[in-house]
Amino acid sequence: MSTAKEWSNQSAIDYYSENRHEISDLYPSETIFLSRVLFPGAKVLDVGCASGGFFNIMRSYEPHIEYTGVDLSERAVELAKERYPEATFIVTEGFELVFANNTFDVVHCTSVFNNEPNYQAMLQEMYRVSNRFVLMDIRLLKGIGRQAESVYNIQFNSEGVEAKVPYVVNDADEVANFVLQLDPKPKALRGTGYFHQVAKEAETPHDEVCMSLFLIQKGDQRVEQTTIDLGDLPIEFSAQRS
Repeated sequence: MSTAKEWSNQSAIDYYSENRHEISDLYPSETIFLSRVLFPGAKVLDVGCASGGFFNIMRSYEPHIEYTGVDLSERAVELAKERYPEATFIVTEGFELVFANNTFDVVHCTSVFNNEPNYQAMLQEMYRVSNRFVLMDIRLLKGIGRQAESVYNIQFNSEGVEAKVPYVVNDADEVANFVLQLDPKPKALRGTGYFHQVAKEAETPHDEVCMSLFLIQKGDQRVEQTTIDLGDLPIEFSAQRS
């Protein structure tokens, strides 16, 4: 679903223009995998790039990357182009990426699946255009059986709610098993994360959710079994290797 209008509200634009541009702005879990996947000359796609902050963050780890950011907000992309003219920014959604298969070494996506019910279709597209890694975050709970969709009130200032978007929590085993069924079979699935109290802006029956970060290493037709390393996540998974 498109939430371009909602995330183009001025307070949201202002927030992402002022925040999430430095390593110090990140949660600790968000920094764990970045240094492992970036290398000189890496081609990076950032899905949901907002005003381009992760370009600056990534080049703090590795200055010589070829970065492309995509976002559904025209205003956010305009600001990104103004701030980081040395990178490439495109207005588009993640469901139909305008890139050939295996174009990027790293496909990165944070703070998108938290408000997108159809993570599966977007993840398949991200996996398609990656040739090495997909790095993504997603809210999880164990044993909820199905996706739990509540409401998140966009409210970056004190003047009240500006817009409402889905607040999405996914079943942990469903997500892990979906990843393991990607084609071609992933070479590895690794994860980290922590339980966090639900944001006050969310209208949801849950008190806390597991803020999870997955690193998917793309495989090929020779991969017979995926290496699974989810021990750093505080959830016991029942992922089924196929």
